Amino acid sequence: MSKKKPHDLGEEQPEEVVQEPVQQEQSSSEQPAQNTPNYYEQFVRLSADFENYRKRTEREKAALIAYGKKDFALKMLPMYEVLLRQQKNVQQAKHKDAQKELNALQEGMRMILAELEKAFRSEGITKMDVLKKPYDPQTQEVVAMIPAKDSEDGLVIDEAQMGFMMDGQVLRPARVIVGQKKEEEN
Repeated sequence: MSKKKPHDLGEEQPEEVVQEPVQQEQSSSEQPAQNTPNYYEQFVRLSADFENYRKRTEREKAALIAYGKKDFALKMLPMYEVLLRQQKNVQQAKHKDAQKELNALQEGMRMILAELEKAFRSEGITKMDVLKKPYDPQTQEVVAMIPAKDSEDGLVIDEAQMGFMMDGQVLRPARVIVGQKKEEEN
């Protein structure tokens, strides 16, 4: 038996693929200009990226400084408050026998408080003035409500813990005792 070739069986042979040369749309002298990087655009992008980076780091730096100030202030406030309360107690407890010692102690406390207040002012820290003013839930926490006259209803009667502001924001809310109008008995 003889072997038959595919073309003998009537099968079609695959056509030869002829590749035609692709004509270039641009001349060879224009092509290198297109492949070269555009350094000006890269420079503009890098400049913008760097400017954004610089601004972001400045904002982060300011936030870190503010956080550090706040942390420091929160550590100093209890000492300041104790000194203020003790100064008030010393002023009320003057005795004739210990007049000189009390005066020296009072003067020392006044000087320490003045220095602390100066440091706080330079950092934008101020004490809230809340007594005999309406309760403000944004800056104060109520620790108790006590019966009061009608004229003192909703007003801060006493301050359990002083409140402080820093740069116009609440650093530590005041803890207050608020007056509440007495309910009339029927």
